[in-house]
Amino acid sequence: MLTVAEVDPFDERAFGDWYDALRAGAAADREAPVISTLEALTFSLRNPGERLRRLAVAATQNGETVGAMLFELPLVDDLSNVMVEIDVPPAHRRKGVATALWAWAAERAAAEQRSIFQTEINIPSGFDLHSWPGAAFATKLGFASENTEDHFVTPLPFDPATISLLKANTSALASYRLISWAGQCPEEHLQKYADLHTAMNQDVPTGGLSREASAWDAERVRTNDARLVENYLPLVTMAQTLEGEPAGYTLMYVQLGDRANVLQDDTLVMRDHRGHNLGTHLKLANLDQLAVHHDSPGWIHTWTAESNGPMQKVNARFGFRVVEQMHEFELTSPATAGH
Repeated sequence: MLTVAEVDPFDERAFGDWYDALRAGAAADREAPVISTLEALTFSLRNPGERLRRLAVAATQNGETVGAMLFELPLVDDLSNVMVEIDVPPAHRRKGVATALWAWAAERAAAEQRSIFQTEINIPSGFDLHSWPGAAFATKLGFASENTEDHFVTPLPFDPATISLLKANTSALASYRLISWAGQCPEEHLQKYADLHTAMNQDVPTGGLSREASAWDAERVRTNDARLVENYLPLVTMAQTLEGEPAGYTLMYVQLGDRANVLQDDTLVMRDHRGHNLGTHLKLANLDQLAVHHDSPGWIHTWTAESNGPMQKVNARFGFRVVEQMHEFELTSPATAGH
């Protein structure tokens, strides 16, 4: 008999089985998947933050975990939304496992009075919305792809010849200074870094997604960083004008439990400061930091919207190539909307 139930993150055996199913389903048939480590998810679910509630949900049959779902409820912004990730290992697909997990999600969302479902699905090169299992399942449920980003990778260690060529062919940085740090943001930069995060939320393409551009303040940066450093080493480079005004930043994460996969996250140049090669200078400075803190082989990953032409060009200059597309799907449920 197939059953679906929430998993206690303090139950090491059950939570480990849930994670194994999630990882097996999420990684199948992908060249360079990025999956949160067991340590990171254990910490996150055992120590919930103030902005997001996360639940582990397992589908089990005859004592075996055959499917996993991560169910997330925003607690401050986007209060009509719920995020779901459903992963089924290949050996257990086409047996109703995903359908059972989805039924649990729909029922719980209705109880929470949430009407908007969102999910991210990564489609490897060579597949499309109809041939990739997760996308086909979401489409069948009525989800629509509202935003698409290319998932790029480049090998680690980063090619020193590429870095040397970029530095030689990039004009000198004038009228700006770069400030870099590893770990938590220094106190003297908290507010400027918060302002840049707010600008990033307002600037990043989100397509047709129902998502609020939330604001950051110094305390949010401080709290977020304190949680991050439990499982990641953040590497940040910030650009300021000579007068001290924030002009841009780039952010990279080294996963402490999976050093083979380094995540290049945000890169932002404020609109008034574009056209000065700041994006390239920011990335080069952060790669210099990475060389100090990381020496393992693997991949750097980054994601860029198809519509973001300037950053697509920067990625190409740094030698990144596309391995898949990340689709952000959304479904508004009439049943929960009227709950």
